[in-house]
Amino acid sequence: MAKQICMVQKNKRARAVRLYLIDLEKVWNTPEQVFARALKMADQTINKLKSENHALVAKIKQDKPKTIFADAVSTSHTSILVGDLAKLLKQNGVDIGQKRLFEWLRANGYLIRHKGSDWNMPTQRSMEMGLFDIKESTVNNPDGSIRINRTTKVTGRGQQYFINKFLAA
Repeated sequence: MAKQICMVQKNKRARAVRLYLIDLEKVWNTPEQVFARALKMADQTINKLKSENHALVAKIKQDKPKTIFADAVSTSHTSILVGDLAKLLKQNGVDIGQKRLFEWLRANGYLIRHKGSDWNMPTQRSMEMGLFDIKESTVNNPDGSIRINRTTKVTGRGQQYFINKFLAA
């Protein structure tokens, strides 16, 4: 803008300012100055990325015990009861107990809802996902008959799935 004003004026002072601005523009556009500005911008970007990297490394160190626990749970071959899953969720900050967890699992299609012999048994979808196991045990009644009890258990994969699902909500 200043150069434009100087171009319109027809006096010595305007000519001197115009020549000064032209020289300044030449210096500004020299390859050395362009590279210097580019290097300064690159340094700022590098410093920003370094600080972000340091923050991420610190977060990884902080989350390492949780990651080890999650990997151990997901590869575990032992299953736990739904009540124990409720306790795990409670330890992770989810306000839920065994009864409310059973209700939630039935309401969201993970367990069968209708009363009868299949009450609280896993749905086909949740079994295909590998979230539950069914443990069968036999009980000898006093009258000599034998009864089979079926217990729904949450697999390691299911534990990780539900903990992630509740913590994401």
